[in-house]
Amino acid sequence: MRFGTPLLVQDVESYDPILNPVLNREVRRTGGRTLITLGDQDIDLSPTFIIFLSTRDPSVDFAPDICSRVTFVNFTVTHSSLQSQCLNAVLKAERPDVDNKRSDLLKMQGEFQLRLRHLEKDLLQALNAAEGNLLDDDKIITNLETLKKEAGEVAKKVEETDAIMTEVDNVSQQYVPLSQACSGIYFTLDALNQVHFLYQYSLQFLLSIFNFVLTQNENLKGVSDSKTRLDIITKDLFQVTYNRVGRGMLHSDQITFAVLLARIYLKGKASAGVTFESEFSVFLHGQDSASLLTSKNLPDIKGLTVEQRAALSRLQSQLPAFRNIVSAIGNEQHFNAWLETVSPETEVPILWELPAAQATPVGTAIYSLLLIQALRPDRLLACAHMLVFAVFGQGFMDATRSNLDLGPLVEQEIKANVPVLLCATPGFDPSGRVEDLAADLKKTLTGIAIGSAEGFSQAEKAINAAVKQGKWVMLKNVHLAPSWLVQLEKKLHSFQPHPNFRLFLTMEINPRLPVNLLRSGRVFVFEPPPGIKASLLRTFASLSPTRMSRAPAERSRLYFLLAWFNAVVQERLRYAPLGWTKCYEFNESDLKSAYDTIDTWVDSASKGRSNLPPNQIPWSAIRQLMSQCIYGGRVDNDFDQTLLDTFLSRLFTDHSFDHDFVLVSDLDGQAGKNILIPEGTSREEIVAWTKKLPSVQTPSWLGLPNNAEKVLLTNMGKLMCLTVLFFCLTSS
Repeated sequence: MRFGTPLLVQDVESYDPILNPVLNREVRRTGGRTLITLGDQDIDLSPTFIIFLSTRDPSVDFAPDICSRVTFVNFTVTHSSLQSQCLNAVLKAERPDVDNKRSDLLKMQGEFQLRLRHLEKDLLQALNAAEGNLLDDDKIITNLETLKKEAGEVAKKVEETDAIMTEVDNVSQQYVPLSQACSGIYFTLDALNQVHFLYQYSLQFLLSIFNFVLTQNENLKGVSDSKTRLDIITKDLFQVTYNRVGRGMLHSDQITFAVLLARIYLKGKASAGVTFESEFSVFLHGQDSASLLTSKNLPDIKGLTVEQRAALSRLQSQLPAFRNIVSAIGNEQHFNAWLETVSPETEVPILWELPAAQATPVGTAIYSLLLIQALRPDRLLACAHMLVFAVFGQGFMDATRSNLDLGPLVEQEIKANVPVLLCATPGFDPSGRVEDLAADLKKTLTGIAIGSAEGFSQAEKAINAAVKQGKWVMLKNVHLAPSWLVQLEKKLHSFQPHPNFRLFLTMEINPRLPVNLLRSGRVFVFEPPPGIKASLLRTFASLSPTRMSRAPAERSRLYFLLAWFNAVVQERLRYAPLGWTKCYEFNESDLKSAYDTIDTWVDSASKGRSNLPPNQIPWSAIRQLMSQCIYGGRVDNDFDQTLLDTFLSRLFTDHSFDHDFVLVSDLDGQAGKNILIPEGTSREEIVAWTKKLPSVQTPSWLGLPNNAEKVLLTNMGKLMCLTVLFFCLTSS
């Protein structure tokens, strides 16, 4: 400030009020000096001093009083600028000859235009310097003729370069759809944070994908045809984007993202006239068919509900391909049988009439999607998968379906300056994967638990050492210190790490995680699979064999009853508001408290004996504590409380020690087919019994009607449509 040196203040998303006097220009003049107070000091202020405030967080909102005192310059990318940037990159990689010619022509055009301006200026100066009659001044005449001749030559060269530039642009035009797709993908990624706070992506993230597809693509080896290469690059751009983004998404959001990518891809096929935009519009507004329920002109089709008939009427009126759908249904002999099948999306009857240009696998998939939405909305998500496969191929979503292999990603894909964020739902700890990976790759790994003051200092020391030596560091449970993570991200941004350095951060999914950290790192989401079987296996994996084998012997049976009860309680959350009236925050801490409660009461009742008769177990106390404190403490609805008490009274009873105690009766609607409590009491026997359970469970296991699954899937399909519609509206 004293010497007039420009000052750059970075990361001002957390504005410091100490800057107020500077922004307000609160200066005073004393004895010829210009002073400003900063903190508790008076400092000379140079008239040439200027201050720049910058932030890397595009989502930050500044207060109006700050906005009124500064000049904003927005460097965030726009659709057109990103499209130009991507076009330049693809031309440089695929057609360097065209790119060089284009650059040279642009330079020549600039030089020619500049020369024309100089000639015009020389002409004006010559006319201004003329004395007397212009026609009598031979020098002026000669000068004008020279200027005219030179201007003609320059204009001719400009025309020639314009003609060549037109040819170059024709070649470049082939790559415009790719650059448009890249731009569309980025702005879709940029808006994903409105679906979930965890989805934060920087421009550098997308450009790294684009650069990888262009320069490190194994599928391009040995391919010389430019059109074939363009097709490969385009498909791989979408594939790599889905792979890298999908691994960091919740399972329920992956199909939504895949459909968004499919729509962007089809929009790039506009030149072929097969974008299917009108069909997409009808699909996304599919919920509007409810407004037709009062119509008296619904088609009369036997076996269909009013909602289904209204949806068909909407298709018939809005899409020409469905204009004869009613008669087509009448001619389809097995229509009603098809409608009742478990997976109708696999064999959708052709009830539409398409022109040749749209009669493609993609066209069939889109019209099948529309028909399934109208007649079997519970199968909409499954049909959406088939649309994605029709657009991109069967293996498009494989990367998010298989178990995540961190090895190749950490070694080949993720760079040293990119932290690896392992986000998990409560109760799921991904740190073991990192420890196993470090052991397999023979890497030195330092693991530190965050949460205490000692943990912070140990973490900083470990990171400072590992950055220089190329070692691995894993910080556990960093969601407990979100404010410290802000400082860590700034520190990582300034590092020049050793190429072998890797930083792993394990955390629970938490909305207080810093945006800049999510944008600069690679996020991997770990979700436990749904279902009672998976829940039981997770529970027993967290229980040591020693704890389960403690006396009395009846303790392990109580542990199993609690594990089953917890699985039912948690699984019913998926079916809210059918399972519970709202999504209560039942978590692993409730389960741990319940185990401790069982231990306390069983130890008190057994008094060190090796066996405890079932009728001497304090059932009432255990049920009451779980009902009113541990689980019931989160319940605020009378019906839900009654439901919770019913499950407790049914499970925690003397009869649970009978060998024929029924956990699930009339399995999958088959009378007399029941699931009985396991006979074994050791941890190994119970786990073996659990692994034999069916992998897919129906809602009847949870005490719900089997159509609850249909309601759940229907609601999930509606949510997907609304999300995609939101993106379409915001992008337009």
